[in-house]
Amino acid sequence: MDPLFVQNLRYKLQKRVSRLNSVEPEIFPVTLAQFWRFFDRQPTFIGILEELLAQFPDIEEKVDQIFKGKALHAETEEEAAAIGHGVLRRLVEGGNVLTLGFTYNRTGKLHDSVETIREVFLMPFYEYVDEQLDDQRAMLALLMRYKHRSEWFHRDRLWDLSQTERRGERLLALDLYSYLYDQGIDFTIEPSSITGEIDLIAAQNTPDPLLLDAKIFDGDTRGKSYIRKGFAQLYTYTQQYNEPFGYLVIYKTTDRDLRFSLRLSSHIPMVVHNHKTIFLITIDIHLYDKPVSRRGPIQAVEITEEELIGILEERKN
Repeated sequence: MDPLFVQNLRYKLQKRVSRLNSVEPEIFPVTLAQFWRFFDRQPTFIGILEELLAQFPDIEEKVDQIFKGKALHAETEEEAAAIGHGVLRRLVEGGNVLTLGFTYNRTGKLHDSVETIREVFLMPFYEYVDEQLDDQRAMLALLMRYKHRSEWFHRDRLWDLSQTERRGERLLALDLYSYLYDQGIDFTIEPSSITGEIDLIAAQNTPDPLLLDAKIFDGDTRGKSYIRKGFAQLYTYTQQYNEPFGYLVIYKTTDRDLRFSLRLSSHIPMVVHNHKTIFLITIDIHLYDKPVSRRGPIQAVEITEEELIGILEERKN
């Protein structure tokens, strides 16, 4: 995710959690309600939450048991975050802070109850969301490094790959996946799928795939409509695998510019729709015959957010 966007989002989250950790116990429930109103207005947070809850479809049953007086503890950090979310939501809906705290600390004091809620439920949930933001920032930093590496040092090689009949996109995607693997990004692709026609996303033998796809933009047969279809395909993957983020890497093989006109203004173009975030990274591997100072006016192909979202609606009909 765009570093400045993440930094701003993280600051807002930290500020509100800090307030939850410092307010007087008597106003903790009111402050918690304000926190959820903030949280629910952020599509990035909702996307992270959807991915978390999908891992634990029976989490509400455990939350029910906790509010009935059973002091349950999570087996993993992810489960602790999911339980924390469920309990904190329930408190706003009418759960009793004092009763909940007594289940875990047995002192019967409001101050002790709130401190227990902060430690057992709030912090695991907050730390999970915060770490997820870091993961996306790290991924985008690697993709931008790959973009610069490709344009500065590997343009000729990648251009040759792009011109390989029928398999150009596949070879470019493999180059990108190879780079990310070398950088320590953990994912698995079945060896039998690498040389075949199976999509690299679907070929990943993991419940948490890296939703990253590569497309060529040549301004002709692979022009605007082709990129729109690639966007729709990647968005479909985010729904299919219940992931909040997807990355569309576009290799530009034409001297025409590719410009995205989007609602969110950020360093890296991104589209947020229905709690899914798709990042659009363009890598220019065209072999120019003239230096920048001698080229004519840039001819641009513009793709608007309405055109990208529109193809999703078209596919519904």
